[in-house]
Amino acid sequence: MVTKTACEYLQLPLNSPVIVGSCPLTMEPESVRQMVACGAGAVVLPSIFQEQFTDPDKVGPYPRIYNAGPDKYLMVIQETKRLVSVPVIASLNGYCDGEWLDFARRIEAYGADAIELNVQPVIADPRESADAIETKLVEMVRKVCDSVTIPVAVKTTKRFTNLANVLRRFQSAGAAGVVLFAHDLHWDVAIDQLQWTTQWELTPVDSVGATVSGIVQARAAGLNLSIAASGGVRTADDAIKVMIAGADVAMITSEIYRAGPTAIRRMVQGIERYLETVGYPTLARFRQARPAPMLRSHRGMRNDYLVPLTRSTKYHDPTPVLPVFTGDRYGHRD
Repeated sequence: MVTKTACEYLQLPLNSPVIVGSCPLTMEPESVRQMVACGAGAVVLPSIFQEQFTDPDKVGPYPRIYNAGPDKYLMVIQETKRLVSVPVIASLNGYCDGEWLDFARRIEAYGADAIELNVQPVIADPRESADAIETKLVEMVRKVCDSVTIPVAVKTTKRFTNLANVLRRFQSAGAAGVVLFAHDLHWDVAIDQLQWTTQWELTPVDSVGATVSGIVQARAAGLNLSIAASGGVRTADDAIKVMIAGADVAMITSEIYRAGPTAIRRMVQGIERYLETVGYPTLARFRQARPAPMLRSHRGMRNDYLVPLTRSTKYHDPTPVLPVFTGDRYGHRD
């Protein structure tokens, strides 16, 4: 049965535009079953990393056994496909070309509906040009796309001088879609140890703006790519915003860690209520009516930067404000 929120991503039919992004939660079939029961239109499995093929003895025990290794990963694809009827998307994560990309063929053979190729540029040589780095990434995309018949979506970072140009090159290499954007590693400095540290954190609240910016750039460039919004999508309103900007689907991950699978149900129900409020019978009709993004002139884009900066001395503070009050142990306020 076709639902009100039915849509397409990578030419795959989905019951809803809410996709569970790549994370360890999707490695467990029972967790996936719960998330699909709450309305997820598709799930992306955790990544298999380049290092698990090329340097398995040099990356330490934890990265080596992450996802229990490539062979177990293939079994999970099969088991998840048997358990749920929604598309199951596998994930490959790496930084350069190599034989490890041939694993894409095995992913397809074991039943994955699509591949999410997470390209992570490693910038270690200051003499290497940006164009050389981008060319390496494009060749990775080309090799995977040439080796499989299932669609490939490229998950990429924000850190490109001309994002639309890079995405155009990915499209020319055979990509069917893009995921905007990969989650950023959090950097900090341990001042007592005088050294930097790295860790992974959930996406901060009120951070969907950078994702919207990337989507508008991609759509305004006239690219024929499916677009998944990834990063800062926490609520139905966030999902609606990224779809108005031009995304086909919205990926949710951090909010599932915060609130559990029911976060998906709330998002899908919120999208349904919005469609009823604005008078669109289906999500497909809503997408047909949304405005076409257009890149403005240099002057117009500078105005977008200057006007909000100069028109006021009061600026929005996205920091959540907690209620502050005192009272006795019975809850009576002073």
